[in-house]
Amino acid sequence: MKLYALSLINGIVLIILGIWSHLWPDSPSPTALIPVVFGVAILLLNKGVRNYRKGISNAVMVITFMILLGLIFPLKGSIERGDTPALLRVLTMMVVSLISFIFFLKRFINDRIKNKPQ
Repeated sequence: MKLYALSLINGIVLIILGIWSHLWPDSPSPTALIPVVFGVAILLLNKGVRNYRKGISNAVMVITFMILLGLIFPLKGSIERGDTPALLRVLTMMVVSLISFIFFLKRFINDRIKNKPQ
């Protein structure tokens, strides 16, 4: 799968599940919208990923890593509350972000190896 397609899927998943996480509970938390903000940023930068602008691709990789780390606390919270729907939403966002991050990292490493001076 193409990296820009994975990035697009990641952004869409973050937006949809972030909005769902905000609207679902009885007392919605504004922090549930953080993945939405990151998802929008990823979607806005997706054209640069598609055209392979290294700086933009690296920025999306960093954003993806930040959201991956940021989802650890909601994961722990949903486990402690025993909230299965929230756990599934957070795990889905984390898995999609992790897959996207691995592909970004692989491309970053391959570019470093390919451009390494002899």
